[in-house]
Amino acid sequence: MRSIRSSFSGVAVIAAALVTISFFVAAPSIAAEHKGMAMAKGGMDRFLIISPHTAEQCLAVLDDMAAKEPQMLAKTDWGCMAGDHTAYMIVEAKDEMAAKNKVPQIVRDQAKVIKLNKFTAEQIKSFHQKS
Repeated sequence: MRSIRSSFSGVAVIAAALVTISFFVAAPSIAAEHKGMAMAKGGMDRFLIISPHTAEQCLAVLDDMAAKEPQMLAKTDWGCMAGDHTAYMIVEAKDEMAAKNKVPQIVRDQAKVIKLNKFTAEQIKSFHQKS
């Protein structure tokens, strides 16, 4: 019985790996085909911004955001109280540079900006059909 279970587990792991590999092989073409899927309201794109800072910079970053982007302060999640001096936010902007400009200047160069998108079940089915 154990050998059947371990064989089944091995097959499941291999199947999961193949699905993962096929996704990453298809992902560049999927992204190219569905470039417009990330648009938010008003033609703006959505971006995740991950903005690390040091413990020494923390108060200056908070002060800067409170003074220059008070509406962003309310939308930003902070890991500082847990020892992770990083700001996490989702913003709408016309492009990556406009999104990055929402980050305080003193830490802007360290910020990572990721364009976000959503998929529908129909799109996922079409991705499988094309791969």
